[in-house]
Amino acid sequence: MQTFGKQEHLCPFIEIQKLFNEGHTFFRHPIKVYWLPGNWTGDPVIKVLVSVSKRNFKKSVDRNHIKRLLRECYRKNKHIAEEGLNQQKCMLALVYSGKEIPGFKTLEPIIIQLLLRLIKDYETTAG
Repeated sequence: MQTFGKQEHLCPFIEIQKLFNEGHTFFRHPIKVYWLPGNWTGDPVIKVLVSVSKRNFKKSVDRNHIKRLLRECYRKNKHIAEEGLNQQKCMLALVYSGKEIPGFKTLEPIIIQLLLRLIKDYETTAG
């Protein structure tokens, strides 16, 4: 069963700060990905942060809708990254930087491409 529970969320401020300061990035419109190898023990393999800019979307309803779409796209396709990383730990941030509200059908292929790129970059950088 595909889930996206609390333990898979990237929450501690110190880890988030380290991810944005020291992490690697790549971009595929409209999503920017920050990632950094992790060093925790046990589950989960990947901890994820989802963010939408308040500058582009003033209404919290719109920001929350986009975050919900991003989390759902990740939840349905996270097996790609988990299998590709071979149980190596990783911190991941998905930052939406588009100007319009996307649809699920447009976001899902982008998330899949980003997860495949994450695997490739993780192998070359952290491997």
